[in-house]
Amino acid sequence: MPETSGPLQALFLRFGLPAPTAFHPVDSGLLNRSYQITSPGRRYFLKHYLPWRGIGSGLPDEHGRKRSADRTLRWQHEAVIRLQAAGLPAVAPLRDLHGRTVAYVRGRPFAVFPWNDGVHRHGRHMQDVDAFCLGGVLADIHTGLARVLPQVPQPLFVATTSEQHAVTEAEQLLALVDTGAGTGTVQSEMDALSAHRLRERLALIPEVAHLRPAPDAVGTVGYIHGDFHAGNVMWSGMEPGSRVTAVVDWEKTAVAPCGDEVVSTALVFFTGEYSGQLDLDLVRAFVGGYVAARPHFSERELTDSVRRVWWERLTDFWILTWHYQHADHRADSLFPATAALVPWWTENYAKVLDAFLDGASTATGTAPRR
Repeated sequence: MPETSGPLQALFLRFGLPAPTAFHPVDSGLLNRSYQITSPGRRYFLKHYLPWRGIGSGLPDEHGRKRSADRTLRWQHEAVIRLQAAGLPAVAPLRDLHGRTVAYVRGRPFAVFPWNDGVHRHGRHMQDVDAFCLGGVLADIHTGLARVLPQVPQPLFVATTSEQHAVTEAEQLLALVDTGAGTGTVQSEMDALSAHRLRERLALIPEVAHLRPAPDAVGTVGYIHGDFHAGNVMWSGMEPGSRVTAVVDWEKTAVAPCGDEVVSTALVFFTGEYSGQLDLDLVRAFVGGYVAARPHFSERELTDSVRRVWWERLTDFWILTWHYQHADHRADSLFPATAALVPWWTENYAKVLDAFLDGASTATGTAPRR
């Protein structure tokens, strides 16, 4: 839909909105296409949802059955509308004149959201007060989702990748990298780094395989945002003490251990862009904010999640799979830091766990058990 084309005009008419006067792509996001739309007196955020989901994936219904991709998207929209009504900084989609939040243009799903003028902040832009605030927002999201969505059966089986599967996948990816090098083409920096990190991982996984979470483990689960990173959190400003004004992109909302999202959020916000090391002071503050707002979150859940997410990062190669098996380079920029984090975290596992537990104990006023 280039510029202010007929389909775009018709789409806005369907929502009862003034005709667009300007249309600009938004250069952010890995999974969908987004646009800033200007109408007289207002701006809007238009999202085109790309077909990345598998059949039957998404949120369960009240009977525990998986919804289709289309029904999942609509249900996620309804959940966000309820969260926004409850006072959370969730940006809900607008409804069209028939009350629907998803509109199809030539068979493609779109949604229209209010524009938010907030700014994005990474860990390097934060102080302890900001990390504490961020943890509180994530806790409020987990609590809010549990209130507006069907109850989740407890506990549930939480699968982890086996050593054999991870080694096989790493070997296959390394073969693809080496095959490219053997064709006479110039090896890129991505190729060289990928080969180095894959060989490093192939040596590391067997060495620490005994620390894999139990393959038959069960855990406490709940609803999570699923994509809680700096690009999806908007702040009122860059100054210390600024507030979160908006949380966007709820398409990955799902059932999983809430603790896993706590740990993964700490990783994506507070891992050094070049060093691949965690800022453990900010981790402590972030976890403190989460536990202060959600005090029933247990030390056992947190300990289990640290172990599970560490193993997941050790055995997951999704960025390289995108790059080498699908020629999709959208996530390449994430690879240096995420790959560097794994060996550093493995070497400093006890120190990292202590930081998470210290943050929780500060919030509850108890001494963590080691």
